[in-house]
Amino acid sequence: MIYYVIDAFTTQQFGGNPAGVVIYEQTDEAFMQKFAAEVRFSETAFIKQLDKKTFDIKFFTPTTQVDLCGHATIASFKALLHAQLIEQNHTYYMKTTTGTLPVDVQDSFIMMEQGEPKLGKTFGNEELAKLFHIDEHVIGCRHAHLVPQASSTGLWDIMLPIKTKEALYALQPDFAAIKTFTEAHDVAGIHAFTLDTVDGLAESRNFCPRYGIDEEAATGTSTGALTYYLYKNELLPTGTHTFLQGHGMDRPSTIMTRMEPDTQKILVGGQAVILVKGELF
Repeated sequence: MIYYVIDAFTTQQFGGNPAGVVIYEQTDEAFMQKFAAEVRFSETAFIKQLDKKTFDIKFFTPTTQVDLCGHATIASFKALLHAQLIEQNHTYYMKTTTGTLPVDVQDSFIMMEQGEPKLGKTFGNEELAKLFHIDEHVIGCRHAHLVPQASSTGLWDIMLPIKTKEALYALQPDFAAIKTFTEAHDVAGIHAFTLDTVDGLAESRNFCPRYGIDEEAATGTSTGALTYYLYKNELLPTGTHTFLQGHGMDRPSTIMTRMEPDTQKILVGGQAVILVKGELF
């Protein structure tokens, strides 16, 4: 089995979000979970080629299997390019537990289609403010009416709007309380973001202790969910959008998204850099 460590949503080593990637022909999910727990990346992807265009991909955090993962998908197709199992400038398909999704590879820029976008229930400012030891009045947006709300393009997260960039970086997450809260509401995590930025449409921080990830440097599925949330709140311009994440972790990440208005399909993409290649015995 070939094993990679790949930094996703970046063009620089040690930037973005690292993922483990294993290309295998035969193994089982018990091994996958144990290996993901051993290497302890936020996600490790396990890839099996089904035919020339289709790959079965399973995603594991250190503690559990998840349906979909954006940065590990970007890393997976970077690994497949390096292993010469795919070619530039083609569309491929990944079979996941949420269905089969297309992935477009164009000049090393990898763009994946997300699952069906959905909005869920809303949440009160006070209950979320307690989880981050902040004043509830910093929750929201300066120039629009935004409320915390669950959103999904494959995994449910709570979108948490924060009025300023300073307030976003001042969050003091209570990880144990967040884990209990997200388990109770059956969501993966909390995606805090602000529109108070000049370098992209939004800057984000993502917290997912329910799945063994306190904070993540780049979260593709959550950014896809944020894209839909902004669209439904009439804050999504047309075209392709830049989202920033991981800067406070010294792992700056750039995530690109695009929504097709006719179908409301959401695409999430970026680049990746290989750090390590090895062999599993």
